[in-house]
Amino acid sequence: MSNNKDNPYKEETQKFRIFEVLKDLKWHCSECELPGSQPAKALQMIRQDGFQLEKIGSNWEKRDFCKRCNRITPHRKLKLLERTEEEIRRVVLPTKIRKRIINYYKNKDAILGYSPTGRSIEIDHRVPEIRWDSSEDKLPEVLTDDEIKKRYILLVREHNLLKSRNCEECKKTGMRQYLLGIKFFYKGNRKYNQKFGCVGCGWYDPEEWKKGLNKIIDEENNNKS
Repeated sequence: MSNNKDNPYKEETQKFRIFEVLKDLKWHCSECELPGSQPAKALQMIRQDGFQLEKIGSNWEKRDFCKRCNRITPHRKLKLLERTEEEIRRVVLPTKIRKRIINYYKNKDAILGYSPTGRSIEIDHRVPEIRWDSSEDKLPEVLTDDEIKKRYILLVREHNLLKSRNCEECKKTGMRQYLLGIKFFYKGNRKYNQKFGCVGCGWYDPEEWKKGLNKIIDEENNNKS
């Protein structure tokens, strides 16, 4: 851990570097002041660790003019240096379970539909942490196929980051985000609804999303023939 009493994170991590910027409790531009190309995920994890960011309406940011960027950008501000909320934690996956999940999906990225070449695959939760109300329950010793299908998804790194960004936007706006820019949901509509939750969104289940879209295309083609 860091020797810096104001920073609880390990020095080599992105969370440490971001916390170092935010610990003055002032507004900072996410584009040019916060380190890393994708600070949103680290900021989400910092919130889940129990630290409060300043909230403007329903957003954990404010849009303001940045003199360095010379444009309007998202700005973030840490409210307190102390943890003020219950930590929301995910379970660390044992190596045996990680291998089982990867083997179950045959090492295939859910969006690509095939195994990536030269790129590592990552295990992600279908329901993003930003939608969790509490920490993840302890995993059973043996995960069934149904439990893997319900909980997890395989994505290459860039797709995992895209999913995180789109899930954050959904949480912020209450509007589910389109996968690949295609205006389709296999269940429900664009407005986020507690009844369906994430189910129906392409980011939640790209495979079911593709099946639903192909079904419509097949029906249209059959009607034309």
